[in-house]
Amino acid sequence: MRCHSTSLFSLLFLLLQPHFSQFYSLQNCSINFDDHSQIVCGHNKLTSVPSGLPKTATYLSVFKGFTRLDFLHLGSNYISHIEEGAFSDLSAITQIILAFNELTILTDNTFIGLSNLTSLCLHSNKIYSVSKCAFGPLKELQILDLGSNRLVQISNIINIVSHCPAIRFLDLNFNQLTSFESDLFPTPLLNLTELYLRSNPLKRFQVHCDVFPSLNELQLSGLPPDCDWDVSHRSLKSVRSLILEFGNQVNLQMYKSIFQSVDSVENVLLIQILNETLLQSCTDLTELHLKSNSVTELSECSLCMMTQLARLSIESNELSTIPTTIRNMSTLTYLSFDKNHITDLHCFDFLHLTSLSELNLNSNRISKLNSCVFKNLHNLKILKVQNNVISFQSDSFGFALTHLTKLDASGNSLGWFQKGTFKNLQSLVELDLKSDRDSVVEDGAFEGLRNLKCLIYTPSYFYIGDFSSFGQLEKLVMFLIYKPLNTRTNIDFFSDMPSLHELNVIVDKSSCFIWTLNLLKSMRNLRVLSFENYCCNIFEDNLFISIPKLLRLQYINCEDFSHGPELFEPLKDQNVLDLTNNNIQSLDILHGANLTKVEKLILQNNKLAVINEAVFEALPSLKYLDLSGNPFACNCSNAGFISWAIRNKQVQVVNAYQYRCSSPPTEEGHFLLDFNVQLCWEFTGFLCFISTSALVLVTLLSSFTYHFLRWQLVYGFYLLLAFLYDSKKRRQGCPDIYDAFVSYNVHDEDWVYGELLPELEGVQGWRLCLHHRDFQPGKPIIENITDAIYSSRKTLCVISRRYLQSEWCSREIQMASYRLFDEQKDVLILLFLEEISSNQLSPFYRMRKLVKSRTYLSWTQAQSHKGLFWENVRRALECGNEPTDNHNLLTANVY
Repeated sequence: MRCHSTSLFSLLFLLLQPHFSQFYSLQNCSINFDDHSQIVCGHNKLTSVPSGLPKTATYLSVFKGFTRLDFLHLGSNYISHIEEGAFSDLSAITQIILAFNELTILTDNTFIGLSNLTSLCLHSNKIYSVSKCAFGPLKELQILDLGSNRLVQISNIINIVSHCPAIRFLDLNFNQLTSFESDLFPTPLLNLTELYLRSNPLKRFQVHCDVFPSLNELQLSGLPPDCDWDVSHRSLKSVRSLILEFGNQVNLQMYKSIFQSVDSVENVLLIQILNETLLQSCTDLTELHLKSNSVTELSECSLCMMTQLARLSIESNELSTIPTTIRNMSTLTYLSFDKNHITDLHCFDFLHLTSLSELNLNSNRISKLNSCVFKNLHNLKILKVQNNVISFQSDSFGFALTHLTKLDASGNSLGWFQKGTFKNLQSLVELDLKSDRDSVVEDGAFEGLRNLKCLIYTPSYFYIGDFSSFGQLEKLVMFLIYKPLNTRTNIDFFSDMPSLHELNVIVDKSSCFIWTLNLLKSMRNLRVLSFENYCCNIFEDNLFISIPKLLRLQYINCEDFSHGPELFEPLKDQNVLDLTNNNIQSLDILHGANLTKVEKLILQNNKLAVINEAVFEALPSLKYLDLSGNPFACNCSNAGFISWAIRNKQVQVVNAYQYRCSSPPTEEGHFLLDFNVQLCWEFTGFLCFISTSALVLVTLLSSFTYHFLRWQLVYGFYLLLAFLYDSKKRRQGCPDIYDAFVSYNVHDEDWVYGELLPELEGVQGWRLCLHHRDFQPGKPIIENITDAIYSSRKTLCVISRRYLQSEWCSREIQMASYRLFDEQKDVLILLFLEEISSNQLSPFYRMRKLVKSRTYLSWTQAQSHKGLFWENVRRALECGNEPTDNHNLLTANVY
């Protein structure tokens, strides 16, 4: 395994468990959505080990205690020092990457404990010194990358390889070594197969003994012109691949010496210089790369001696025609003229290349493909003519390329596809026709493409053509780049495409295209759908209802995304939704969108300032959330989201610890998750304390008032009503209508009708008011009671135990007693039908008080003297409205 410059991208952690079930936000790290066994912590400028990582990790950056760790990647950070014994617990580790850091010295104790290490990458540090025993523990080391450091002395290399007998790959590119002498090596490097010494200022390269018996690949690019090449015959006999880059000042004699030293070489890459005589002895070459040599032409026999050549690349040169020297190279399987100046292809350019399977003619100036050009290429499978100026004609492929499976013709002036253009390409699987201009496509242009699986296409605004032959198509990428001003184009042109699984639509932002329901009905098995730069909001309602099997939807780069949740509602099975760069300001679009199966949600580079974490309750399956690049507000409005992002154990908020604040100005540039939400909780807690205290106080006060003062409050309320009603009656000057209002319970109705009513109305002639007879229908009961009491001179209360338990009877006696208090007149007569003790009256505060302060009539005491009883009632009704006199007793008080 090699460590290249591309390895700076991420810090990966391979977890021990094969299925990591929970996602969560790690500081400076994120879990790979597609492979749950990996955690990524790259490009975060780490100065210390991330915390919160599980101790069962096998691919990690934490050292102590991880005895089962197998792979460690600490690349692309600011590590300048490794403590002694830092790796002492990592006895199981086999690979470490420390590329792109700030290391300068490797000490004797740096790698203690790494007894099973097989691969070590130290690329792109500042290492200038390696102590004598630094690599002592690394007996199993096989791959070592020390490229792009500051090593000067060959003794540092000796200190390494003398302890690593198993080493087979050694990269010393881009250091400052001035000499490389095999005599200094204590023992032969028996297993070394690849040695890279590019771009070192070597003044001397000396190999006398058979110190590299297994060396297969040697890179020597960048040697100075005056380098002393001292290599004994056959000392590099095993080298098969050679990369040379010397520059135009190199001594050609040294080139010859090099080739003579590696007489068994098969693959050669020559950069920046080419002399045909140099290759005369390389008859066994199988691969030759002539890159950036400013070659304008090759002589007819310059490559004739290479009868074994299979791969030939003459890229980034200045050829204007195909060299005649290749015409009879029947052994070639790969041929590339990428980045030259070729303008015309002739019928005999590829004569006898019967074994050729891949031809690269990208980035030239070819304008026409004649049918005779490829007539001998019967085994050609891949043809690349990207970025030329080709305009296809009807005879462009009039020949039969029966084995061609891939054709890349993107970036050409594909103005006209006539009928039959591709009729002979029956094996074609991939076709790329992306263009930067409109194309006219005739019906029948795509006839014959029966096996096409992938089409990248720029359909014409003027004439789309027929897609009826694409029933087997699995992937379609369309670049809709037309620029009609103020025009909406209907692209409903697809026929039945049941095999289509992936559709990508990239639209020019100045264009507007109408997508109809019928268009997607032809793609009923679609799994992946992508819209880019599409901002025309003219989707039909339920546009996606015809593609219920869609799993991934990408809708990105729209400046004005104004769709609602109804757009996504039909997609019941989708698990990935990407809404990157759409200027979305609110997550309300997720409410009611029926996204119950979405596991991955990407909302990068939108305008989301405040995130309501409650929104994610509508996404019960969510595991991966990416909100990078949004202008977050670092205030209490995001406090809930911050706490949720840190603490939830289901949803991984990707790179959450790198989210930065855009507002308020005092927080701009700070990390969102560094915002102190505790302040919000304290303020909220204070408000809760005040509110709770106030509520408790109100509750206690209400309870106290209800228990001790409820009757006084009720009394005061009805006293107010009485005052208002009495004032109204006085203003109106209304006379009394009745002599008495009789207040009784319905259970005492028999006594009222059998005894009271006949005596008082029939015998004595009083006008009485009874609720069942005289209350006005439809009027509120309390108003009827009030009117009855104030329209009568007296109120006669017929009291029994049931009377005391009746709510309305209680209201009637209360109102009457309030009138008594208000007018200070004798307006209340109490008539007890039953004997009621003081204890039984205790719960009825108002009644008990009245009984204590007034004389009352008792029916039970008058059973033997009914005449006297009714006489007392008459006297009570007859007495005037003078102020009450408690000494004018109607009966004897029984208390």
